Order: sequence, then C-alpha cells, then structure tokens
Amino acid sequence: MFQPTSRQSSVFEVDSMLPWALPKDDWSVIYKEKVLPLIDEELFRPLYAESGGRPNAPIKSMVSALIFMGQEKLTWRQAEYLFPRRLDWLIATRTPIDGKAPFDHTTLFKFYRRLEGNDIARQVFTDCLDAFLEASGTSVKKQRTDSFFAAGWLKTLSRYGLFKETIESFLRALRKQKPGLYEDISKELSRDYLDDGFDLTEKDKDLTQEKLALMARDLYRIKCAFENHKQVKYYDTLKVLCRVFAQQCEVKETDGQDLEIVIKEKPDPDTICTPHNPDARYTRKGKQRVTGDKVVVTETCGEDNQVQFITDVDVVKITTADSKVQDDIQQRLIENDLKPETQYADAGFVNGETILASEERGIHLEGPVAGRSQSFEKFENADRSLDAADFNVHLDQRDDLVVVACPNQQVAKGQKRSEKTGDIIVHFDADVCRACPLQPRCPVSIGKHVASFRVDEAQYVGASRRHRYMQNQSYRKECAVRAGVEATVSELTRAHGARRSRHRKPTRTRLQMIFATLACNVKRFIRYAQNWACPELEMA
Repeated sequence: MFQPTSRQSSVFEVDSMLPWALPKDDWSVIYKEKVLPLIDEELFRPLYAESGGRPNAPIKSMVSALIFMGQEKLTWRQAEYLFPRRLDWLIATRTPIDGKAPFDHTTLFKFYRRLEGNDIARQVFTDCLDAFLEASGTSVKKQRTDSFFAAGWLKTLSRYGLFKETIESFLRALRKQKPGLYEDISKELSRDYLDDGFDLTEKDKDLTQEKLALMARDLYRIKCAFENHKQVKYYDTLKVLCRVFAQQCEVKETDGQDLEIVIKEKPDPDTICTPHNPDARYTRKGKQRVTGDKVVVTETCGEDNQVQFITDVDVVKITTADSKVQDDIQQRLIENDLKPETQYADAGFVNGETILASEERGIHLEGPVAGRSQSFEKFENADRSLDAADFNVHLDQRDDLVVVACPNQQVAKGQKRSEKTGDIIVHFDADVCRACPLQPRCPVSIGKHVASFRVDEAQYVGASRRHRYMQNQSYRKECAVRAGVEATVSELTRAHGARRSRHRKPTRTRLQMIFATLACNVKRFIRYAQNWACPELEMA
C-alpha cells in the first residue's frame, strides 16, 4: 500500500535531540533542506497498491539510500547496516533516532527492482538536475559527451565455458519445471552437466576440442528436442541455447546424408558471451578487455559556469558504436528542455551523418572526425590520400552539392544523383585523369571513357570537418574543452563505482548508472552550496 512520508517533524529526529551534532554547513543539512524536498514521492505511487497490504517503507529514505550507495560504493547490506549508525544520513533524510534502519536490504533491493522498466528514476534525476541548474545559474548551452565501459557482474567465458554453462542453465530450468522431460533428455546427452564434479577447465587442447565437439552435438540434440515443444519452447534458457548454437555452430550434411555439427572458426558478430546475460558483449579496446555494457554521459561545459552538472546518462550494448547513440542523446536532451547550442565529442561520436543530423536539430556538433590518420604531420605530407574535401565544392540554391573541379583543377564534365543510393556521381575526362600527377592519391575511379567520383553530403561534411580540425589550431583548442569530460568519467568510475556493474541485467545496470550520476550531481551541488551559498539557492 502506498503511503507518503509524513511532512511533520519528529521529536526523535537528530536536529531535535542533538541540535549541535553537526555544523550547519555540513552536507547533510544542505541535503535535507535543498535536495530531499526535490524527491517527489507521487512519482512512485503507481508502483504500489492504493489500499490493502503492508505500507511501503519511506520512499525518500530509500531513494536517498540509493544516492548514498552511489556516493560511497556500498552494497545493499552495507546500506542497511550504516543507515541507523550514520548521523549525517539520519539528518539528511529526517529519520528518527531509534536504532533501526527504516528498511532492510531486501526491501531496498525490491524497491530498486520496482524501478526497472519505467522512467521514474530518470525523472528523479531530471527533477533534481533542473533545480540544481536553476539554483546555480549553470548554463546548458555548451555540453560535452564521452563513453566508457562498465564490466558486468559475470565471468568472461571461453567457448568451452559458454557451451557448458548454456546447457547447464537450460537443464536446471528443465529439471525444476519438467523433471520427467529432464530425465529423458539427460540420457541422450554425452555427460551429466549438473554433476557437481563436472570440470569446467581443461588444459589439454586436443581433449578440449573433443569435449567441445561433444557439447556442440548436445546443444543440437536439446535444440531439436524442444524448439517446437508447446511449453518448453518459451523458456528463456532454451531461446538463449538456440541463439548460442546458431552463432557458434552450423549443421552440414555428409555424403552419407548424416548430419555433421561443425563449430565455426569465427563465431557470428554480436555473439552472446554468457547465458546469464544474453545482452552483455565482449570487446577489446587497447589494453581493455571487457564483458559488459557501455555507459554514455553528457555534462555541461560552459566556461562561465561555477559548477558543471551531468545532464544525461544511458547504458547501451558494449559493441554499439558511439555515433549510433548520438541521436538518442540529443533527443533526450531536447525532451528534457536541456538542448545545447553546441555539443563537443570525440571522433567516435562525430561523422558526417551525426553532424548533419545535429544541425537539423539546431545543435552544433563539434569535434574531430576519424580518418586514416590522426597525425597532423602525416596529414600535411605531400603523399597523403585525397578525399572529398580536397575537391572544389559549393552548394547550389537547393543546398545540393555541386562539384566544380578536382584537386588538380580539372573541371567536372557533369554530375547526377543516383536514384538507388542517393550519391552524387561526378564525371571527369578519363584521359586527363590518367595523366594527372595526383592520380595515385585520388579517389576518382577511372574507366575506359569516363572517370567517376562518388560523394554524398555526409561524406563531404565529414571530410571538411576533418580538414578543419587538422589544419586549424584555434579550432582544435576550442574542441579541447571536450577532454574535461574525462575527469567526470574518472570521478564516476573511481569514486562512484561505475566501472563495474552490480548486476547482470542491463536494465538494472542503467538504474545503477542513473543513481551514480545523480549522486555525482548531488555532491557537486552541495559543494557549490557550501562555497557559494546565497539567497538565490532557496528551493522549497
């Protein structure tokens, strides 16, 4: 049953019993006066029944506990243990001193799970952010974006371990739900996967390959036995098993019409790396090897701001390219009335497509565009490869690209737009191109009679941006403001535990990152209030 927190003060609150327990400028006092009122409990009403049942634990206290967990990298049990023992927490949440926590760790985690699949946590984040921005006068006109990896709460499995645990997960579910079917299929498998003595490790490579072949056949037997079963086919563990088999193996017919199960030398891209979280992926970047998710954060970066706040956070598949999430970032910022005039990002986010899409939304996306080389010295070399920006191009009255001449000043014979691809196809004299000294470096394709050059608006815009970044030192200095977001990434990962997820599910990882960034914003606001306190901070 939903029950809002009483607005009445208790005589057993710390302020009443121990008025001098903490100084008036302590963070807990500021939190109680400025942050706690921003948590709108009515947002959480749909999560509970209107009447009947046991009343909920104090929502403001539980939300605050999730923020404190994000600030101090605490577990659920640690939060329960510390809550009645921390005077600052008791003051911050207006909790009476009675020696008991307002909730236990189980209640807190169940509350956390209730927030899955809805936008309530994000709404709390946005409400607090709006108040912080208004109180501090922080401008959102300039923002910067970066991403980082968050390791999942799971093991990085080899193919041997993946096969074994995929089969094991399905058999455990089958034994629990359909013991008769489990007994039948277990007799057809090469071994007892649920035997406690099953060895996951194998140092002998030849023996490992033999066991892999046996497990591949077992995967196929299970798939064939249950993929059309009227009940078992709906098991999530079976769906994962079938996906793992399709990604890792293939079925071939031999001369004798027998089926041969072949393990692929290279599995399909975007493959499942653990059955316990089918959405988690494995990736490598430099020395980093991570199985988990990717976190994308955006924050303000106005040079006149006394304090910067994180304005957006999201969790996506670790294999998702940064440029693919750019539209979602900007759309959320616009929907939350946080639209920037200028957004800074690195080469992963910036390309011709994202620049043009940003301009349509009224946002200037600034930053380098990835190219064959990010070396300024190599870019200035006389033998570097030419691109679309080296051509003489202008826009006509309809804002269509018109290629006037090539880098060697040969005038184009004509151009047309491909109906199939939308590319602009520009024609040059083939004989002139063959004799051109720039021909080895030029992207023009030389045919028998005509030389052709294909280009589109995004390609040209991306190439032009890269030229500007490589040639204009003042523009590079302007874009260098983006590097400041890396300090925020470091703060989130080191101080707020965002480098590793506490969960297997990406929905819960997303919640963790929302509360981690909220904790970071709360900390920054409190520090601002302590250093710059003024009448304008009143936000009741």
